[in-house]
Amino acid sequence: MKRAGLIAFFLIAIILFCPRLSQAALKLFVEDEEVQLKSDLVMINGNYMIPLWVFAEHLGAQIQVDEPRIEIVFEDMTVHMELGVELALVDGREYTLEVAPQLLQGEIIVPLRFMADRRHLSLTFVQELGGFRLARKSPRFTGLSSLFTQEEEGSAAAVSHGDSDEREPEQEETTIVLYEPSEERGLREIVFLGGPRASIFLDLESYTGYQTILLEHPARLVIDLYGVQGDPPPMLEVDSSVVSAVRASRFDDQTLRVVCDLRAPTGYRVLPAAEGGLTIEFNYQLSALTLEEEDGSLWLSFEISSAPEVQATYLENPLRLVLDFQDTTLVSRSFDVPVNLGPIARWRAGQHSPSVTRIVLELTEPVAPLPVEERPRGYVLPLFPGTAAEAAAYLRAQQVPAAEVPGTEVLPVQEGVLSGLVIAVDPGHGGSDPGTIGYRGTFEKDVNLAISLYLGELLSEAGAKVVYTRDSDIYVSIFKRPEVAVEARADLFVSVHANSNIERGRARGTETLYRAGDPVSELFARIVQEELVKAITLIDRRIWGREDLAVFNGSDIPSILVEVGFLDHPDEEVLLRAPGFQQAAAQGIFNGIVRFYLENKR
Repeated sequence: MKRAGLIAFFLIAIILFCPRLSQAALKLFVEDEEVQLKSDLVMINGNYMIPLWVFAEHLGAQIQVDEPRIEIVFEDMTVHMELGVELALVDGREYTLEVAPQLLQGEIIVPLRFMADRRHLSLTFVQELGGFRLARKSPRFTGLSSLFTQEEEGSAAAVSHGDSDEREPEQEETTIVLYEPSEERGLREIVFLGGPRASIFLDLESYTGYQTILLEHPARLVIDLYGVQGDPPPMLEVDSSVVSAVRASRFDDQTLRVVCDLRAPTGYRVLPAAEGGLTIEFNYQLSALTLEEEDGSLWLSFEISSAPEVQATYLENPLRLVLDFQDTTLVSRSFDVPVNLGPIARWRAGQHSPSVTRIVLELTEPVAPLPVEERPRGYVLPLFPGTAAEAAAYLRAQQVPAAEVPGTEVLPVQEGVLSGLVIAVDPGHGGSDPGTIGYRGTFEKDVNLAISLYLGELLSEAGAKVVYTRDSDIYVSIFKRPEVAVEARADLFVSVHANSNIERGRARGTETLYRAGDPVSELFARIVQEELVKAITLIDRRIWGREDLAVFNGSDIPSILVEVGFLDHPDEEVLLRAPGFQQAAAQGIFNGIVRFYLENKR
């Protein structure tokens, strides 16, 4: 109760003294250390912005800026942003920003609340300090830390089930989010949106500060809305496998408490709506998980509210296939069952994180997951007895629809459609320059050459004259490569690479670079990126303009550099070294070249 009282006091103070504070410069503290800001904190569209250098000097990040690109590398996380773009990539996963990074008075500023949430830092306003305090906190979904362990007994029932719910939760701490106070604020309605994630919408008149707390016995999610006036809306009964009811009551004069009664503890996320209000999205519920075999075929069978996104990772010594079901909660205990089912010696499943259910298959031989299939009683994940490349070949042989198989989408191309075009294909690195070296010892130079040769065959079949900067394992200077294109009077220049990150294994996905300041190259990059992502289905890391790449200098030819995937990520190395995937990547680049030419030829 003490903590809640203090938080409420501070928030009330913000509201009461907001005009006074708006006239004084707000301070910023990391833990108990004041950050010596060079200029006042700036608010843009209700979001406070923080200088980029704070993360380097006070939070241990490595910062790399190649305008407009921004890379923030922490010990366990990498964030990519771009000036003026309301999109961020956190370990390859996309997030929409309420405010884009800005360049102001020579400093790059980024959204304070977004960065605090990603780093699991609490963000609070401290009246006595006259500013904000960033501090480390426990993971946001604290209730899941013991959810699937033997330590279920003894957890405190933290909120009473009376009408007021005025007891303070003993199992506290998730996240506190502060917004600029407004004069009028109320909770108009609680709406159950339904859907596969059992979403709930809190129809607030304007943004408010909030704190979320997940509790286990009984299971419920508590949402404290600060600075909310008026009477609470009536209780909402819900017919859902996740939520049974949502009720609201007044905690004190400035705090309205919303309690979601859950059928079992589950992960969740809170999403602010554009015009005020909050949406709570609960995890998909994964249940009835079994491993089955029939007539030599293997599959995982499970019940879930929607087809999940499954990320596969191969591990060696011992050989394992790790399957991560995204945004899911496993509705059962963790288990570890010996099976000796074909190439699967053992398997186990558990809640790896609040948003990820992890299934681990211990293997005697390689096994590759096939696309998830819907069945009358749920979903199945077929398991192919072989490598990822062999699985892709099998799918192509079965004529599975292109949308389900990377690399099978082929644009209808008229014979000779590229006749008269000269296209320079540049396999990156080579000879004494191996490029990036993967976990399994894969050389980037070999991957680049393989994809480039496949691409060259497709281009030649379409009537283009192909000029390679190298067609074997030899070293070619980065300055010589554009010269080859110029001497051949090339119409287009395409450099093929595999990517790497400052921290190995942290980033993944596909991106395409272009010569900055050249609108034709930018359009070329955009179209190729779109078609390549369709073909290989890796994360779309978008396109980036670069001025510092030697292969773009010395000519005015429309030029791009394709980073197909991250060779230093173990998952993507498996793909990049597979001939089937290399062919798929070549097909995607080819589709982009044809589309660009057909849409822009004069």
